[in-house]
Amino acid sequence: MGAFASNILKRQAQPSGAEKLIAVVSDAQSIEVVKSVVVDQGIATSYVMLGSLDDAIGIMTSLKESPRHLIVDVTGSTMPISDLTRLAEAVDPSVAVIVVGERNDVGLFRSLLHIGVQDYLVKPLTAELVRRALTAFDDGTSARTGKVLSFVGARGGVGVTTIATALASHLADTTRRRIAYVDLDPYGGAAASMLGVAANNGLIELLQNPQRLDQQLINQAFVAQSDRLLVLAAELPYNQEFALRTGALSELVTMLKHHFHYIMLDLPGRAGRIVEEALDSSSTIHVVADFSVHSAREAARLCRFAQTLDAAPAITVLLNEAQQPVSGRVREDDFVNALARGSVHSLPYEPQSLALAENLGEAGRLAHAHRSPFAAAIVSLANAITGSDTAVAREPWYKRLLPTRKVC
Repeated sequence: MGAFASNILKRQAQPSGAEKLIAVVSDAQSIEVVKSVVVDQGIATSYVMLGSLDDAIGIMTSLKESPRHLIVDVTGSTMPISDLTRLAEAVDPSVAVIVVGERNDVGLFRSLLHIGVQDYLVKPLTAELVRRALTAFDDGTSARTGKVLSFVGARGGVGVTTIATALASHLADTTRRRIAYVDLDPYGGAAASMLGVAANNGLIELLQNPQRLDQQLINQAFVAQSDRLLVLAAELPYNQEFALRTGALSELVTMLKHHFHYIMLDLPGRAGRIVEEALDSSSTIHVVADFSVHSAREAARLCRFAQTLDAAPAITVLLNEAQQPVSGRVREDDFVNALARGSVHSLPYEPQSLALAENLGEAGRLAHAHRSPFAAAIVSLANAITGSDTAVAREPWYKRLLPTRKVC
């Protein structure tokens, strides 16, 4: 094959993190087929090895930069859907996953497509089958994208950033998905401080150049809170004007969906172009409210507005007891009745742990304090988002809600 080919196909002890293609297959014949395609297609950076699905999960978990293509083998797996769901936790949405197996099963193929697999190839592999699967993704015929979650307050001081940062930390730590936390206050929101990182002006840079978004620019613009949670923020001088080009945020969010499993948008207010574009880009809108008449009214208005958006997002109301409960506030059942439809989650008053977490810049502390009612609420909210069956050990806070009520 020559020096070029032998250099490409040389088995490495570990992938370097710069590969365009990683393949982990279970038999020597498949190895040779994939290697031949690597040479024919001129893929200069690749990693091809003999191994199992667990090997592939281990490799993808350890990489800081994802490949463009991943070929994995489910031969011998008794529960391929379950096994590939585990793999999905370690693979960015931008990766085209091609599954190889021995079962010629239409039902399995459809199930794999449903969980985001690019293609399913039945053994024995041929170079033409592999080449078509690789080029189909490059032609843009199919691609997985991440889920956009927005958080907006019905009024100021209801705890939007407190809830969103705790949720982001929990999702990053427990699901191992890649999370992009975007604080959309250009003059310095609280998210960076609460997550214990230093804000930069990466948000402004990406809003001005969303078409240039690639892994290198992401690394420059985002601040890493962990290997799975990255923060995008800005801290403009108070006297500097900020003009947002129409469509800029929508373009940015569209690009981020190809690099992250969840994009969490922390909205600075209830109106304006940036808020409208954020809400219209969201798959789920979380309206955060407290137990006041004004908050109930504004939450209802936000729900009605969200229903007019072209994207038809799901709407969830988060009732947060941000202040000490006293008589005279709106009761929870009255609040639910006033909204009259949709999904409502309640978060309890918990001043001590919240204040400590905020001042120490440790939002993750909130979701890991297992004896905390607030932590239990965050875990339950995360389970609702991911569809997890994980139960909370203590009595769930949501048992107090009306089970058949719908909001928005």
